[in-house]
Amino acid sequence: MGAYDVDDITLWKWNGDDEWGEPIAPTELSVKGYADYKTRLVRNVAGEQVASGVTIYFMNKNNIDTALERVLGHEDKIQLTGENFKRPIISIGQPKAFSNPHYEVALV
Repeated sequence: MGAYDVDDITLWKWNGDDEWGEPIAPTELSVKGYADYKTRLVRNVAGEQVASGVTIYFMNKNNIDTALERVLGHEDKIQLTGENFKRPIISIGQPKAFSNPHYEVALV
């Protein structure tokens, strides 16, 4: 499954807020994944149906969790190769795959 991780992706790790409630600067992580550019309707965290322009497949969930030192969250951002902006995460899917758990992440 790792053969599908062909796209260079920048993952911006959310580091929380400081004591005044201001966000701490995110950490930039370089990871591999597969970007699928198709418009799909997905449900966001609030349960609303929204359009997603791209879905990222991270074929090895454990590599992403190890790089983040935690599980992937909706506060994290993803930047694709050739783009100069960070995309927010709409939904995070973890399909059943006992031998190879992976992430399916829908982005704006």
